[in-house]
Amino acid sequence: MKIGDVDLSVPRIVGVVSTIDEVINAERAGADLLEIRIDLLDRTENVDQFFKDVHLSSPLPVIATNRWSKEGGSFTGSEEERISMLLSAMEHSDAVDIELRAAERNVVTEGAKKQGMPSIISYHDFDKTPPKEQMMRMLEEARGAGDIPKLAVMANSLGDVLKLLEVTLLAQKPLCTIAMGALGVHSRIIAPLYGSALTYGHAGRAKAPGQLSVSELRNTLDVLLRR
Repeated sequence: MKIGDVDLSVPRIVGVVSTIDEVINAERAGADLLEIRIDLLDRTENVDQFFKDVHLSSPLPVIATNRWSKEGGSFTGSEEERISMLLSAMEHSDAVDIELRAAERNVVTEGAKKQGMPSIISYHDFDKTPPKEQMMRMLEEARGAGDIPKLAVMANSLGDVLKLLEVTLLAQKPLCTIAMGALGVHSRIIAPLYGSALTYGHAGRAKAPGQLSVSELRNTLDVLLRR
């Protein structure tokens, strides 16, 4: 599977951005892809114009995301407005991320299919790491809803990270898994070795608990993957 011209058969680094400076920093630091967090954009920003400016600033493929507050996002408008903005941004994107539990999820995934782009179906648990069997079921449900399941859970112990890594190793690919929080920081580097196709890094300030920078991910993965 590809996002734009980037093949996901090897682990890829996604730079999470909400400003043009972060776009430039992410590319320079070695990101393979960009995730534009619409919910983190300046409220005065014209979303369509921002996406166009991103393409003028970097050739990297773009994932459009407008994360809702239920899963750690900052969007404060109505759900209708959130989805409308996301659908509009998809016209300037190479992939889209939509939450597994979003009521209008299928509207987004159908739009992605029509545009020939993959959909990332995400689920975030900021409290805990569910049992392995439950995580496997969630990944299967997400895969049935779209193309790439993404599961981010909170690690409250090192054992939680081990559970997530085992699920990552055994689950169908491609997928993305992340253990959030201080105890899960190393999962952002290790999970790709177990089969996670994507790992997310910041290019200015962390956008999620335990998120490393693009340059930290690039430098470490280059050593581990011997690129």
